[in-house]
Amino acid sequence: MTASTDPRHDRTDTPSDTHVPEGITAHRCPYCDRPFRREDQRTLHIGLSHYDRMTEAEEAAFRDVYAAEEEELGLYRLKLVGALVVVYFGMLLLYAVVT
Repeated sequence: MTASTDPRHDRTDTPSDTHVPEGITAHRCPYCDRPFRREDQRTLHIGLSHYDRMTEAEEAAFRDVYAAEEEELGLYRLKLVGALVVVYFGMLLLYAVVT
């Protein structure tokens, strides 16, 4: 199921009910005025929720941020698999010592 066919996917242009505290700078979506803490989050939001209206510059920025996010997720997954392997062999050695 893609974002355009998923009924749960938020594609409304109504402003969100998110409250931004005084003195905090929010990066707002130019299409739905939704606030984001970081600019890369806003860029990903535009690419995923407003892909049919974004400009070429926004599309290029989205591709860059998306690639960086994929790289970060790949590194996270690699670290997670490494941690699971260490835990597995640690438990295996503990079992060998105890029995």
